[in-house]
Amino acid sequence: MKRVLIAARTAEACRILGDRIDPAGYEVTTATDGMTVRGIDLGRYDVIFVSVPLENESGLELLSELRGKTPAHLIAIVREEAADAATRKLAPLGIYIVTKPVYKTSLMQAIRFCETHAGNETVFRQRIAELEQQTENERKLNRATLIVMGKESLSEEEAHRRIQKIAMDLRISKYEVAGDIIEGLLL
Repeated sequence: MKRVLIAARTAEACRILGDRIDPAGYEVTTATDGMTVRGIDLGRYDVIFVSVPLENESGLELLSELRGKTPAHLIAIVREEAADAATRKLAPLGIYIVTKPVYKTSLMQAIRFCETHAGNETVFRQRIAELEQQTENERKLNRATLIVMGKESLSEEEAHRRIQKIAMDLRISKYEVAGDIIEGLLL
């Protein structure tokens, strides 16, 4: 079950927004001010809605703060006339904007969009990690090739073939061989 936190100016506004979230699969918690939200364990929530302004603050600062404190999807609910300003401030932080009046379809679409975005973000982060590892391996291989060229007076191509042969003989990857050469364990 997904957990949703709704922060709005009044308990009535929280109740109305909570009623617009599909009850199947969502557990809703509410708060009426920023201090309450700041005191809650935000790591428990999958989605946090903040209807701005809140009782004692604009709510935009709260959302900015929360971006650094929680992996939850953040969604700002703003008046139509404030949407452009909120978008300029919050969109770069990855905070989704929904304008008032809020309909059930708007809230559920925002949740689904954030879930889809999170899935895409995970795929992108994995691909970035793979590319970073690949780049590091190539750097290591290039450095080891230079070391072999210097120690054994070989051309670049010959040094590269020498690393490949060692890797085949030892039945390990050429990147592992490169690491061992750099550390002085081979050659």
